[in-house]
Amino acid sequence: MDLNSLFNKNTRILAFDDSPFSRDDLSCSLIGVIMRKDLYLESTVKRQITVDGMDVTEKILEAIEEKGSGIGVIMIKGITFAGFNILDIRTVSEKTHIPVINVLDHEPNIENIKAALKKHFPDWQLRFDLFNRKFTKFGSILVQCEGIEEEIAYKFIRQTTVNGLIPEPLRLADIIARIC
Repeated sequence: MDLNSLFNKNTRILAFDDSPFSRDDLSCSLIGVIMRKDLYLESTVKRQITVDGMDVTEKILEAIEEKGSGIGVIMIKGITFAGFNILDIRTVSEKTHIPVINVLDHEPNIENIKAALKKHFPDWQLRFDLFNRKFTKFGSILVQCEGIEEEIAYKFIRQTTVNGLIPEPLRLADIIARIC
């Protein structure tokens, strides 16, 4: 990866979040926000994903295919969408050659997640293996990434965070997803 282009003010970030849903819903919206590193909002993309399904990886790949020209970084806040629809960040990074940065502001309770997956999903081991990957702690946040080193990802996170712990593209994706 060319670090000079990654830290350029025009680097394009594609950040994703899901809309609110209830357990009775069959699907919910997946919202992608394309924002430059200088925090200029360029575009949005929307897909429907299955609640507790396994289609979020495919839908994110579709969104990147549609809007991904020139995307430098993909950002997410957690790899679970629409309940336990778990994103395979390794597959996304490998298929797109774009680094994926997962930012968490709290440590997940791995044992509770494992127990819930075992209770509700016959494919719980596959889902758990996707979920149970290494995080690196930087101050108050946890970072998990593919296609980029953790220290470089953390530097990128700091440069795209205006207030609080969450980078601006993720904050904006969350705000938009709440009304979808």
